[in-house]
Amino acid sequence: MTDTILCIDIGTSSLKAALLPDSLSKGEIFVSRQAYPVSAIRENNSARYYLSALKNALSELSEKNPDYAIEAVCISGNGPTVVSDDGTTLLYSDALPQECLSQKKSELKNTKSLFIPRFAGFQYLFEKKWRNSAHVFGAGEFLIHELTGEAVSILPEERFLPAYWTEEELVKCGFLDSDIKKIPPLRMMGSFSGKVSEKAALATGLLEGTFVFAGAPDFVVALLGTGTVFPGRLCDRAGSSEGLNLCTAKPVFAEGLRTLPSAIPGLWNVSYLLKSSQSLRDNRETSLRENPSHRGDSSVNSVPSVRNFAELSHGISLLREAAVAQGEPFPDYMTITGGQALDGELISLKEKATGLKIKKMPCADAELLGDLILARVSLGDYDDIEEAVFAILGA
Repeated sequence: MTDTILCIDIGTSSLKAALLPDSLSKGEIFVSRQAYPVSAIRENNSARYYLSALKNALSELSEKNPDYAIEAVCISGNGPTVVSDDGTTLLYSDALPQECLSQKKSELKNTKSLFIPRFAGFQYLFEKKWRNSAHVFGAGEFLIHELTGEAVSILPEERFLPAYWTEEELVKCGFLDSDIKKIPPLRMMGSFSGKVSEKAALATGLLEGTFVFAGAPDFVVALLGTGTVFPGRLCDRAGSSEGLNLCTAKPVFAEGLRTLPSAIPGLWNVSYLLKSSQSLRDNRETSLRENPSHRGDSSVNSVPSVRNFAELSHGISLLREAAVAQGEPFPDYMTITGGQALDGELISLKEKATGLKIKKMPCADAELLGDLILARVSLGDYDDIEEAVFAILGA
């Protein structure tokens, strides 16, 4: 039997899971994707389906990987989503009515926190649910609680605290002590978060007592899973939305770029968010439908498509110029993760448009690779994230 980590990422519309060994070259990596009912997403209760989605994923994974044993579980998820005890779900992408913010103190409108406005929105939209819930969670943290009974909130790195919350800021924004007690204490990503309970084992098929570790927000684990944790490393998070991320040794600021802390203490992440990414595939397919004789002729197909990559090239240029101006290294390649990583033709077009070699990861869903890295560090197999990235990703 091969020991693996059951890596789970909670998405807005589905749960993704994979059984990942340390040696990712053992064979093709199978990812199980379990969609939540559309009605559940529409009715704000998708979290109620996390356990059943996990059960179905585990059944599929066990069938595909009969010689794999689960050593531990690591869970990441989208954010800042808010979930109550009963699974009522306010997704990070759900619009908040303006009147919900006006009912709180003025500090709420000026907060840098991504979560506090979502807490206020949940409280306004689902007042009774908020009042009756012992806890409110993030998406990944809700599944951790379902599996272990432990209530935690996950902080990627201490410098992210302003984007999360402090008790002082919650009070300033009008939250009562009884409200604040509902929010679980912050723990660092990778923290041990309990063991699979008997009840959860029966509900999912996991073994009772299996260790469960806190992953991180999907954005952070994707950076870990692409190895974007060393200065000069660049990745393209390319799914239905798209962002370029460059790791730097010091903060780099320029118009059109966003600078945030890296998940690695002392390092930074500079990003460019594309506005046109969602239409890239549609534009290419439209072009091919209008000119069916072009299909299969890459020299012709690339002409309309490269034009559509103007924003991608612009983002690369902005990052390069800002990095060089600050004496930061800039690479001649970038890694890619997300749905677009499965499209070889699209990758080839991106290489032509940007002049960069594009490196695919062993798994297109780099969030799951990030979960693997965090779990292995937490289990003591590696001293730190950087060592784990080198050992597991070969980066």
